[in-house]
Amino acid sequence: MAGKNPAPNNTPPPLPRPRLDLREENLNWTIISLALPAIVANVMFTAVFVVDTLIVGHLNNAAALAATTLAGTTVWLVDAPMQALAIASGSLVSRCWGGQDFAAARRYTAHTISFALLFGGAVALLVLPIAPLIIRLLGAERDVIVLAAPYLRIVILSCTLGGAMMVATSAIRAIGDTVTPMVLTGIMNVVNIIASISLAFGYGPWPAMGMLGVAWGTVIARTVGGLLALGVLVTPFKGMGLGTSDFFHVRQEALLRIWRLAYPAVFERALGSVAQFVFVMIVALLGTASLAANAIALQIEALAFMPALGLGVAAATVAGQAIGAGQSHIAELSIRRSLFWSNVWMGATGILLLAFGPFLASLFTKTSDVVPMAGLAVQIAALELIPLAFAIVLGSALRSAGDTRSPLYVTFICIVFCRLGVTYLFGITFAWGLAGVWLATAVDWTARGAGLWWIFRVGVWKSIHEKEKAMYAQR
Repeated sequence: MAGKNPAPNNTPPPLPRPRLDLREENLNWTIISLALPAIVANVMFTAVFVVDTLIVGHLNNAAALAATTLAGTTVWLVDAPMQALAIASGSLVSRCWGGQDFAAARRYTAHTISFALLFGGAVALLVLPIAPLIIRLLGAERDVIVLAAPYLRIVILSCTLGGAMMVATSAIRAIGDTVTPMVLTGIMNVVNIIASISLAFGYGPWPAMGMLGVAWGTVIARTVGGLLALGVLVTPFKGMGLGTSDFFHVRQEALLRIWRLAYPAVFERALGSVAQFVFVMIVALLGTASLAANAIALQIEALAFMPALGLGVAAATVAGQAIGAGQSHIAELSIRRSLFWSNVWMGATGILLLAFGPFLASLFTKTSDVVPMAGLAVQIAALELIPLAFAIVLGSALRSAGDTRSPLYVTFICIVFCRLGVTYLFGITFAWGLAGVWLATAVDWTARGAGLWWIFRVGVWKSIHEKEKAMYAQR
């Protein structure tokens, strides 16, 4: 009507970088430009815990090193649902961004972050009074329990904002920005190094707190990282411009869609966490020295598969946006190319582990009965790197395309028969010790990689997005 002002438009304007360059001729560059910052970010994120292990290792106390392993296993268990929420967030945001539905992307991000904050806080309150019981259930010796319980009580406090950071950075990567998460994890790393070393060894106005200082350093670092990640998301330039309505205007179909994607991932991560819990119990049967050596080998292995994790992020981001844009052929091509590059990098990394495994282990501790076992475990880990690359890249891409169930089925079968069954057989029954444990791990990852490759080749994942959209459009 003439003379009347038009109704105000409260819809935020389109954000920068509406979606990735999905042209086939530029696909290699798109993958590499996403993967490199993601690799650096993952290295730095893992380095938070590697630095913690290095600091504790230089206290020259095998019991302290074993204690951080047991506490870390519990934190990994608590983080599992957070990782599932991050998977759901990344999957939905990447497909919405590819389809240029920015409002839905903001809504899914805000809802999953809210869940992460609530869950992290609740679990921290639950774990605090029962920390000694948890450590005891892991089969630790008495001197380890005394050290691990107070360490766990402190480090569990990091899970609230640490979990929110997982979800937030997953959403940021899903819109095609892997540089910002790299910067955030870099800041978190610097904070962790300064705080952990200062508090552990008493540099500055506070007394030396030993391994408890390392725990507080982790809490400080993950809190800073979480707050910064949330800050990025509320800005419209580098983030998504989240507003209060995105958090408080709850929509039923959004919750249902998040749950449909998240619950298989929750079960998968919970299953993996429980398996890791039992796995550590099996290693604990071998003694404190084996437990300490296993902790060192795990940290080195975690750094070794960073290239695959980075390429998994790239494959998930490109595949999700391509599926959302209706270009499933580009999604498949991006996954194949990501697999190729991850196999090249992981193969080269495996050669380095075979050559320098004992030397790398010696950087973490000088304890004479720990270094040889850790070095041999690292060399055995070289056998699993290429199958691990298949499992990481394919699993990430399938989940981003909306298929979170198939990775759950593969994980369940392989954990029951390989991760637990073969580990006990090789490590305890055959008395191969820690070497047998790591041989079983190689068998496990080989089986997972083969199973996910078969699912990828079948190709059902290509049609899930359209079926999902049609289902929720009818609600």
